[in-house]
Amino acid sequence: MFKSPRFWIGLLISLICLYFAFQGIQFDKLLDALRSIDILWIVIASAIFCASYAGRVLRWQLLFAPQPMRLNKVFHAMNIGYLLSSILPARLGDVVRAVLVGQFENVSKARALSTVVVERLFDGLTVVLFLAVTALFIPNIPDVAQQGAIVVAAAGIGGLAVLLLLSFNKERGLGLLHRLASPIPFLRNPKLWNSLESLIDGFAILRSPRELLGVASWSLFAWLTGGMMYWAIFRAMGMHALSFDAAFLVMTVASLVVIVPSSPGYIGVFHATVVFTLNTVFGVDKSDALSYAVVMHAFNYLWLILLGIYSMWHEGLSYNRLQSLEVAAESEAS
Repeated sequence: MFKSPRFWIGLLISLICLYFAFQGIQFDKLLDALRSIDILWIVIASAIFCASYAGRVLRWQLLFAPQPMRLNKVFHAMNIGYLLSSILPARLGDVVRAVLVGQFENVSKARALSTVVVERLFDGLTVVLFLAVTALFIPNIPDVAQQGAIVVAAAGIGGLAVLLLLSFNKERGLGLLHRLASPIPFLRNPKLWNSLESLIDGFAILRSPRELLGVASWSLFAWLTGGMMYWAIFRAMGMHALSFDAAFLVMTVASLVVIVPSSPGYIGVFHATVVFTLNTVFGVDKSDALSYAVVMHAFNYLWLILLGIYSMWHEGLSYNRLQSLEVAAESEAS
């Protein structure tokens, strides 16, 4: 991990973002806000988090249709993957959870990875949908948010269109890719094409209206409850003037911006984005906005860490095994 240029670039970006996030902060106000947290609303936010997380687990299970998957194995693989995404750069946890669920349920790595690809596309499209709806109620939404939404929407729709074409015209699509790749020697490796074929087979769910509707519904549920969780943390921080539209705007803008490379856990990038959005759009004091960003980030982070540790213990994963999964994920991503 420490030898990867992406790690150091991400760390530098995080440090720069943290510098801007802390500009103009009154630390006494920051500490006062942190000390006055309403624990009851943290409990409510935790219940909402569990509902949102359950939606994501059920969606991932559905993405393997028609192959039956044990829900508890999907749950534990996701927990471990999210844990590693919180402490490793470049979202390597996504690759790890695909590898793990493949080992748990005898699914090919390419098939499992295809579900993660489709999952991320649905996340991107759902975030853009919520941002577009939220923008109707907030006239002074930042241009950067609108531009980010357009980029993600275009990429998501384009990616979904490519996946649909490959899924419906597998042989023709592979033939075209073979011709395009033929001048490049290392792209002629049969193992590479076998993996690509398995990956395309994993997009079969896109041809099933029933499963596709289910995946879309769980995506909407997960992000809708996610926005409610952001609102509950507003209440916990005493920010009663901020309503659901503010919560959904902060969630969607932050979700778009954390695509930028940063340190594990999006430290700095998340905080700077939340502070900028709350201060610029809603006029929230920067110290209060940073206190909210700290609590919101820590809330998510701690839940993912605890769930990941529990699943590692439940599945009997040792430190050495975790390191081997990390190495496998890095080689897969490179």
